[in-house]
Amino acid sequence: MKTITMDLTNALAEAVGANGIDAGELATTLANISDYYARLLAKPFAFMTLPETKFQFDEMWTLADKAAAMDIKNLVILGIGGSSLGTQTIFEALLHPLHNMEERFRNGKPRYFILDNIDPHKMAAIVETIIPDIDRTFLVVISKSGETPETISQFMLFNELMRRSPGYQQRIVLITDREKGLLNRIAEKEGYPTLNLPDGVGGRFSVLTPVGLFPSALMGLDIKRLSAGAAGMAAHTVRYDGEENMAFVLAAILYLMDRAGKKIHVVMPYCERLGGFADWFRQLEAESLGKKGLGPTPTKSMGVTDQHSQLQLYVEGPKDKCVILFYSATQEVPIPASFDYLEDVQYLANKDMKSLFHAEFQGTRLSLTEAQTPNISLILDEVSDYNLGALFYLFEMVTAIMGHLLSVNAFDQPGVEQGKIYTKAMMGKKGLEKEKEHTEALLLRRAKTIVF
Repeated sequence: MKTITMDLTNALAEAVGANGIDAGELATTLANISDYYARLLAKPFAFMTLPETKFQFDEMWTLADKAAAMDIKNLVILGIGGSSLGTQTIFEALLHPLHNMEERFRNGKPRYFILDNIDPHKMAAIVETIIPDIDRTFLVVISKSGETPETISQFMLFNELMRRSPGYQQRIVLITDREKGLLNRIAEKEGYPTLNLPDGVGGRFSVLTPVGLFPSALMGLDIKRLSAGAAGMAAHTVRYDGEENMAFVLAAILYLMDRAGKKIHVVMPYCERLGGFADWFRQLEAESLGKKGLGPTPTKSMGVTDQHSQLQLYVEGPKDKCVILFYSATQEVPIPASFDYLEDVQYLANKDMKSLFHAEFQGTRLSLTEAQTPNISLILDEVSDYNLGALFYLFEMVTAIMGHLLSVNAFDQPGVEQGKIYTKAMMGKKGLEKEKEHTEALLLRRAKTIVF
C-alpha cells in the first residue's frame, strides 16, 4: 500500500537547538494526549465516526448515477468555507490539472465551477460561460443553515437561470441540515432532491460527508477509497500510542511550537496537487483554534514557487514560525541536453524534473534546519484518494487534540457571527433595524480616507 511518512527530525531541539522541541516536553505532552484520547473514544466527536458509518453513501450514488445519465456539461457548486474547500481540495488533488481546459482531460465528466466568492466580476463571467449550456448544467448548493448570504444570493441567481430549461428540478441538489434550515423549506416547495450533513458535524469537518463526497461522486471519483483512507488513519490513531501515533505527535509538536512562540504555521506543499489541502487546513486550524486570544496563524506557501518569495523570511526573519512541508512527485519529465555552449547549465542535462523537484524540496529542508527554523515533512508515495482521505482525518484529529491542549472549543466559531449580522443588517434584513443603525454609525465614525 502507498504510504505517508512523517519526518519530525527537524522540529526537535537536536536539529534546531532552542527553537526545537525538547524530548521531555514532547513525552509529557504525548502522555496528556494519550489520556485525553482514551476518554474521547468513549464519546467520540461526530467527525470521528464518519469513516465507518459511510453516511448517505447509497443516496449519493443514486443521485450521481441519475446525473451521469443526463449528459451534464457543467457542474456548479455553491458554497463557502467548509462547504467548498474540501471539494476544491479533492478536485485539485485527484482530477487532471487541466480538467476544465480541454475535454480530452475530463474522461467524459463535466467542467466544474466552485463558487466560493461573490465577487461580481467573477460571478458575471461564470454566468456568461454556462448560460449557453444551462440545460446541461448541474447545480449543488451547500449550506447547513441555508442562511449564508453569499450562498443563498448565488442560489437565488442560479435558481432563476436553471428554471429556463426543462427538467431543471432533477439537476439541482441541496446539501443541508437534516431537518432545520431554509434549504429544506426550498427543497420541499420546489421539489429539489436533498442530502444532509450528519448531526454534530460542522462545515470545516464535513469533507467526508456529502459536502465533499457527493460532488466527488458526480466527477466519477472513488468516494469509497477516500473514506477508506480516513478509516485507515482512524485505525492507526487507535492502534498506536505515544511517539508511534502520527496524530498525537503532530498535535503535540504544533501545540508546543505555539506555546514556545512559533505561532505561525506555514503549510508548504512541494506538490501543486496538494495546494488545495493547504487552503483547507488554513480554515480548519484558524477557525477551530483562534479563540480566547489563543491559536496559531496558518499560512500557505507553495514549493518551489515561494522559495523565491517567502523562504528568505522563513530563514532569516523572526523565529516565530514552524514550517509543515508536504512532498509528492511521481511523474518523470526528462530534461534534455541543450545549450551545449553553456557549461553552467549542463548539470541539468539528461536529468528529469522529478529529481530537480526533490532536490529543491531537500534544499529547503536543509536551509530551514541550518537556520534553526523548525520544520516537519509529510512525504506521500502517491497523491491518491486513499492517502487524501487519510490526510483529511489526520489533520481533523490533530485539530481536535490541539483544541483540548489549548482549552478551547474546536467546533464553534463565535468570531464569525458578528460579521454575518452586520452584513445582513446593511442589506436590510427584517428584524435587524437597530443593528443597521449601529453599523451605519460605526462606519461614519471610523471613516478616515485618502483619495488618489
